[in-house]
Amino acid sequence: MPPAMPLLTPADGREARPLLVTSAPDLLDDLLRLAAAADVTTTVATELGALRRAWAVAPLVVVGMDRAEACIAAGLPLRPHVFLVGGHVEDGRVWSAGARIGADHVIFLPEAEPWLIDVFSDLDSLRRGSVTIGVVAGRRGSGASTLAVSLALSGLRHGLRTMLIDADPRGSGVAPGFARLLPAAGDPPPGGFDPQPTKPFPPPDGAPPGQLRENVSTFRPEPLARGGDLTVVSWDLGLGPDVPVGPMATLLSTARSTSDLVVVDLPWQQDPAAALALDSCRTALVVLRADLASVMAAERVCTVVGRRCPDVQAVVRRRPSAGIAPAAVSEMLGVPLAGVIADTRQPTATAGTGAPRDAAAGPLGDRLLARLGLLPWPKSQEAPDDPSAEPRTWA
Repeated sequence: MPPAMPLLTPADGREARPLLVTSAPDLLDDLLRLAAAADVTTTVATELGALRRAWAVAPLVVVGMDRAEACIAAGLPLRPHVFLVGGHVEDGRVWSAGARIGADHVIFLPEAEPWLIDVFSDLDSLRRGSVTIGVVAGRRGSGASTLAVSLALSGLRHGLRTMLIDADPRGSGVAPGFARLLPAAGDPPPGGFDPQPTKPFPPPDGAPPGQLRENVSTFRPEPLARGGDLTVVSWDLGLGPDVPVGPMATLLSTARSTSDLVVVDLPWQQDPAAALALDSCRTALVVLRADLASVMAAERVCTVVGRRCPDVQAVVRRRPSAGIAPAAVSEMLGVPLAGVIADTRQPTATAGTGAPRDAAAGPLGDRLLARLGLLPWPKSQEAPDDPSAEPRTWA
């Protein structure tokens, strides 16, 4: 009797497990045995919906030859750390499938068993690779793009290799967010920037060039934050309003392999490329104002986003006039409350960084990244048990 398949649960988005993709009982038994030898718990998924959710967040994927063609036909995005288990070295179909699925290695058992145990044992190094956070407006005009910029600048300030992807070609873009959060629109970013133009992002084979381009130079962090940089990739409006799926898949794969933190500014209405980006997100932040109309619109957004991202949280912009309490907004949406933004036009700017904040609180991006476990919580402040009690911040 084949071993029971572990269930895919929402918690896997936070502590991603290696993904095993096979329906062959003997191969599954071998792979589970090798994972157990490395003291690693795995996820097994063959149904398309579960496979799509786990594919993007798993630190590594082992695909059996019996499911390789199905994975290729499903159009799953290219990603690092994919291993294809073949049946026979002489079988040319194995090598063809490995190339088409984007496998890092094609392996054969039992010869590769010691090597695969070592890969499973070194799982922690793969898990430390990259985290992708998506930001989407619960209703248009909620300030999602500005929040995405705030998160990216926080990653930069703390020395993280950060990539900000503008995946919303119909929106106003991320440039207004930089103009608002930097000290002044005409001032250079903190630490200066390289004015030299960057190379266009390379398209996948067969795709027209120049569809995704880096339109903001790489920033250098402040002296206290070492080793960080920020790359911003945006959509070339001259090529149309739709982001093609192929270049987006390649971009996400590159982002995961080159960045510690990836922030994706997602469109209010999802398209195939945005759905692909959501599949790669560990957490999606839905930004909305604390009024009934915004909550009603955000309910649908949360439902759509929750189908693809296992961890959906709300960031509520508190109205200066009477509105719904942020905790009540969270309860109405049925998602956790990640943070609260004070909707005011008189913020106190953070000296030297341009990121607005309250005198008693750090920049909102810092506090959100700390709450999500990506940065340590400031020693001078204790993390509040109730997110609705978070000090006022601005974005």
